[in-house]
Amino acid sequence: MPSDRLLRSLLPVCVPAALSPRGSTLAAAMPWLVWSAALVLALLTGPDVSVGPVLAAVPALAAIAHRWLGILGFGVLAAATQTVLRWGSTPLGGSALPMVTIAIVVVTVAGIAAAVAREGRERTLDHVRSLAGGVQRAVLRPLPQATKGYRLAGFYRAAEAEARVGGDFYDALQTSYGLRLVLGDVCGKGLPAVDATVTLLGAFREAAYDEPDLAAVARRMDLSLRRRQGASGDDRYATALLLQADPDGTLELVNCGHVPPILVSPEHSRELSLWPGCPLGYFEFAQDEPLRVDTHTLAPGTSLLMVTDGVTEARNGDRDFFDLETAVTGQDLGPCPQALTDALLAEVSRHAAGGRLRDDAAALALVRHSPQAPGALTPS
Repeated sequence: MPSDRLLRSLLPVCVPAALSPRGSTLAAAMPWLVWSAALVLALLTGPDVSVGPVLAAVPALAAIAHRWLGILGFGVLAAATQTVLRWGSTPLGGSALPMVTIAIVVVTVAGIAAAVAREGRERTLDHVRSLAGGVQRAVLRPLPQATKGYRLAGFYRAAEAEARVGGDFYDALQTSYGLRLVLGDVCGKGLPAVDATVTLLGAFREAAYDEPDLAAVARRMDLSLRRRQGASGDDRYATALLLQADPDGTLELVNCGHVPPILVSPEHSRELSLWPGCPLGYFEFAQDEPLRVDTHTLAPGTSLLMVTDGVTEARNGDRDFFDLETAVTGQDLGPCPQALTDALLAEVSRHAAGGRLRDDAAALALVRHSPQAPGALTPS
């Protein structure tokens, strides 16, 4: 064919920066694949087959994953290719040429319009993500890595892929009464759960410094949540686990209907037996003793792991619950809380069906400083 050299000269076209993709590799490569297929088809079939409609699809496919300037580039490329093919006496001559040209122009313009709209939505989404990150930093403050006698680590993973904060919460404060921690889970999801989380964390951050009794801190949190219930008409409740750690290893724990913590050592892991308590927001309905302070002694080097039910209720494809004690038993992580939480997150993500958690999940690990091997936790 007279145009063979021209066709082959188009094949090694370099990809300009304007054609840089925004989507997946396959979606970004599709326009190039279709354009190359059109050229190969034209070379193999000669004037017997028209490839004009195939070329018109090139800018349409570019609109899936490329920026508007890239779509324009693909439209020009398609138009130039069809011109070369017509010059080589392929069946794009006569009245077919204007129709193919019009089709390429229309598809290119429509693709550019769609790309501009998409990029605007992406900018808005990036802004929302930035704001969500700010909310996360304000609500879930960074944990102190080391305090008087202890080291801390934790994680939070929202069930929603784009969420940064939800109904699970935690905090750790060094107060005059000792290190005080809270880990909790607000029922439900969405903005009302976030609002309840803010209410509870605000109450904890005030009461933890003021109240000498850990149970009184829980009562302040319950009162704040019930006030929110009355003001908003939203009756959602929350479970929580409050902990006070003294430098000598003495732990006080108040369980408000939450998942009990796990004692972790290289030899074994076991769940602590705590008074179950009453969820926050329901204290007024508990006529008997709603709270009890359990006291334990944390031996040097021993880890105490607290989690929300997003961890313990994670299910695999067979609908089996995640076995927390088995997952953290026998792992030689040393007295490193970050290694423990990292290993836990990896295990629960591996267990969850599709690697995706169905509920918000959070965890805190507390380790008492020690240059010696981990010990054991004994009731006092």
